[in-house]
Amino acid sequence: MQIELSVVAVPDLIGKKKQKTFMKKLIIILLAFAFFSSCSEYQKVYNGKDVEAKYKMAWKMFEQGKYRKADELFNQVDKYYKFKPQYQRLLFAHAMSLYNMKQYLSAGELFRKFTRLFPESSKAEEADFYIVKSYFNLSPKYSVDQAYTERGIQEIQQFFKKYPYSKYKKEVNEMNAELTHKIEKKYLEISKQYYNLGYYKSAIVSFNNFLIDYPGSIYKPEALFYRYKASADLAINSVESKKEDRLMKAIGYFKNFEKTYKDSPFYKEAQKIYEKLEAELKNKASNEV
Repeated sequence: MQIELSVVAVPDLIGKKKQKTFMKKLIIILLAFAFFSSCSEYQKVYNGKDVEAKYKMAWKMFEQGKYRKADELFNQVDKYYKFKPQYQRLLFAHAMSLYNMKQYLSAGELFRKFTRLFPESSKAEEADFYIVKSYFNLSPKYSVDQAYTERGIQEIQQFFKKYPYSKYKKEVNEMNAELTHKIEKKYLEISKQYYNLGYYKSAIVSFNNFLIDYPGSIYKPEALFYRYKASADLAINSVESKKEDRLMKAIGYFKNFEKTYKDSPFYKEAQKIYEKLEAELKNKASNEV
């Protein structure tokens, strides 16, 4: 009875504002206590020798989204569960922990180990899907080395060989498009670099190779435009004996570009270059008369 009276009396003694402050502090203290209790419980299990306790704690950490701690414990118990029925579940969760920690290379390796050891598992397709996602996430911006991007595309090809009607098909196709665009962008920029350096012949060869290798690229209009631009600059700066043929070649590239990409943002500039080429041709003809 006395306890009830003291609780009711709190607002009168410290006021509503003070009571709020008191409750906030109390909550912080309780949360801190819970946190440190949890930490000490984990540390005790981590430093101990009870394998089953470690296994259970690993799952507890995994389910709470504490993936680093789950990973540490999964590493400790892995060798003890290799030949037990629980290993399939453990291995998949361990790989997921690494994936959620953004340790994509290690995650991909563990998912691959899972698919090798358990090819008939109901989780095998999902594991293969996460291999693809791991390499997708490892893929850097287009301007640097694209080894992981190319590996990601290879993994996608393997994935569709195994699962042509996968439930992940839409997402994998989207990843494939993004990775492919990245490779295309890299090679387009390399070709443009030749142009910017004034190596017009090399630029034309490079753009031609790009158009052969990536005929359906979203960058095709840009590649066609820059091939035309390189050809025009080469023609205009040519010696007289080669100028006419090169001017005609550049005009041919323009006609090809105009046929399909009249609505392109590059068309206006392409037209201006064409007018310049026509003027060069007329000037050459008048000089020869």
